[in-house]
Amino acid sequence: MHDPLNLTEIGIHYLSNYLLPVVSNQNIYIPELSCLSTRLGNLLLKTIVNAKRIDSSNSTDYFLSLFNNIGQKKRIKSEVVIQLSELYFRSCAFITNQSISKYLLSHELIETIDLRDCNITYEILQLLTKYFPRLTTLYLGQTENKIDGKINLIDFFPTNHIDTKCFLTKPKLKYLSLEGIHHTMSNDLIEEIFYHSLIQSSEQTRYIDLSRNSAIENLTYIDCFKQIHSLILYDILPTVIESSIDSICCLSTLVLLDISFNRRIQESQNYSRPTITLAKLIRSLPKLLSLDISGTNLAGAFSFDQNEELNYIRKELSIDDHENFTIQSSIAGLLLLKHELDFLGLFDVDERGSARQWLPAKKITGEHTEEMLMISLSHYIERPSMLTHIMAHLFRLYNHYTIQNPFDAGKLVMDGMEKHLYDRSLQTSGSACLYYVVDSFQSESDIMLEKYNDYLKRLLVTILNAMNAHLQHSPMIRNGLLTISRMQMHVPNHIMSAFEQTVIVLIKFIQLYLNDDVVHEQNLLHNALSVLNHVACSVDGQEKLFIGQAGAIEVAVGIVRRFLIKKTSCEIVEVAWTLLWNITDETAENCRRFIEDNNGLQTFHDCLDLWSDKRDLVRNILGLLGNVAEVKELRHYLVTPLHMEKFRILLKRSQENDIEIPYNCGGILANILSDGLEAWTISSSIEQYIVNQEIYDSVQTWDLHRQRTINYRSLSPILRLLNENYPSGCIMWAVWAMTNLTTVLPEKYCTLVRSENGEPLLSQILYSDKMSEPIRNLAQAALANVQRFYDPPIPMDIAPNDGLEI
Repeated sequence: MHDPLNLTEIGIHYLSNYLLPVVSNQNIYIPELSCLSTRLGNLLLKTIVNAKRIDSSNSTDYFLSLFNNIGQKKRIKSEVVIQLSELYFRSCAFITNQSISKYLLSHELIETIDLRDCNITYEILQLLTKYFPRLTTLYLGQTENKIDGKINLIDFFPTNHIDTKCFLTKPKLKYLSLEGIHHTMSNDLIEEIFYHSLIQSSEQTRYIDLSRNSAIENLTYIDCFKQIHSLILYDILPTVIESSIDSICCLSTLVLLDISFNRRIQESQNYSRPTITLAKLIRSLPKLLSLDISGTNLAGAFSFDQNEELNYIRKELSIDDHENFTIQSSIAGLLLLKHELDFLGLFDVDERGSARQWLPAKKITGEHTEEMLMISLSHYIERPSMLTHIMAHLFRLYNHYTIQNPFDAGKLVMDGMEKHLYDRSLQTSGSACLYYVVDSFQSESDIMLEKYNDYLKRLLVTILNAMNAHLQHSPMIRNGLLTISRMQMHVPNHIMSAFEQTVIVLIKFIQLYLNDDVVHEQNLLHNALSVLNHVACSVDGQEKLFIGQAGAIEVAVGIVRRFLIKKTSCEIVEVAWTLLWNITDETAENCRRFIEDNNGLQTFHDCLDLWSDKRDLVRNILGLLGNVAEVKELRHYLVTPLHMEKFRILLKRSQENDIEIPYNCGGILANILSDGLEAWTISSSIEQYIVNQEIYDSVQTWDLHRQRTINYRSLSPILRLLNENYPSGCIMWAVWAMTNLTTVLPEKYCTLVRSENGEPLLSQILYSDKMSEPIRNLAQAALANVQRFYDPPIPMDIAPNDGLEI
């Protein structure tokens, strides 16, 4: 999880929340903000930008007027309201060339500008040249990080007209990144802009990143950087690098060189002379400490004779025979090293580069060992396509249960998933790993699980974010649902750490299914309903109410209706009714929502007419209506001749002593009877005393020792019916329920009887002259069960104080 905010950050966060609505649709001038220091101004801008990235509904740039008073009619000495020294606008599609020119040109203290993944064009180079005199760090172009699919970025270079006078001239620049600038066709004008921009900004430059630039076809001028420390040429074609190798070799100050290549994006290309090319670089760059050749063939052959290979290199590079090379290396091109490297990138290198015996580096990326994979996950965090490939290798370790550090690796996987939310392939691969991370917790103690509270919450939120971003991608949804199900199995309490988000994501997925906005196999719908039902079983009160308000009742009823139209029953319909049963339990508003807002009783009748032979389905439906019957304000909806006839038929239904359906139906009728004759509005069709007698007679045929699937959190709905003034059928059902529950599950229900003061009510029934003998017998049996549970009888052969030593 992220570190907690300090007091300053909390204050700026509140200020940002206050200001954002004010500047959502117009420029605004607030002179009081001028009291903020440059540091606080930077923090305010960063906080506002982060908020706008999350809320894509507001894509305006009016918020920049907080930092510049452009709306003033009377011009004052300075347009700057809040001084800034850095502009971090990465992944802000609402930032354009005009945003910079309109609001920020007066900020002369700016030292760092990040405009990656913004809607800017090459013409920004002119503005950057003319303004921002203190600029030392500049990031432009498009990263590999995918943004929300609803957002489109314009091309940096237009396809029609290009003005070669628009190039960058910044002699004081020290850090320059021009990443991912693509062009569909070869264009000498673009090449010319690159050439002039690099040449004119090379005087003090120490860091250059030209990664993923298909517009670059020539780098022979790269030797203009006399003080360069780091050169990143990731995903530049090997042919381009090979043709510019002499210029790269002139960069004698170079400490870091990255010429890695991503074969997962582009068609694989090889170096024509891999060993000599690598050896030439090593020979020419004596200060080199970090080298990345991932995704290339520069490692050469897996097996070779070291002396023969060294002699070959000496001859090709004209090296004196008397010069000694003592570094042991299983990569021929590294034999010329004078010292061990700090870092060596060998991921996805030809000829099993990372599996070789002698690799002269302290840290190595690769796929051969778990340690290499974890270093790779950390090092390539900005490269989602490589991360996806690394996670695929890591998954094999998880899948075969050979991973030694599942939690540490899981943290790195989550880092990557959080960084690249909209990369579908990465999210799918990452979620597959996290499934096994959860699996690793099954044998952990409660004490250990307590230590991992934040970790597990972060894992759950990561999975939910991934599902929410890729609801139409079946593999991602499948992985997410399986992972959450695994959490419910191994670490059930931790699901509640992100309860609301879990509910919202699941319901959103089911809604997409109902609206035909997504095509998934039915088992995913079944899994989503099952997970949501499991969540509903784990909560009560306000949480159950939230599930109803979030739309669970609507989607569950919608699913049932979908299958009613098809006239095909399946487990999905059963799970939908189970969900409805659980979320209406002791939650009156959800019961009302089902009855009044979703025409639930019509759905009940339609299901009975079509699937009356489906025992579990009918039981679940009646369980839900039992919850409705417990709500006094809703019971009148059930008192109709049509409903009553259904209930009477089901009350008498019994299959092999299965009492689930008659029991649930008896509960519905008992609650209706408790309202008395004044609420019985159907006397002309069915007399109340007839229904009362039917309940009384049916209950006496049920097996008291029969176990049932029902799970009461509270006995109050039953205890309410233990009133000697209620009809006998109503009381009979209630005392039978109490006796059955305390007989079958005494540990749970005897405790509830005592804690909810059920014994006085049972005693009142037992000693009431109004009660029949069968009712009194049941009341007496229930009381005996409770007494037996709390005061078990002493065995006959052991008397009190029988000389036992304790």
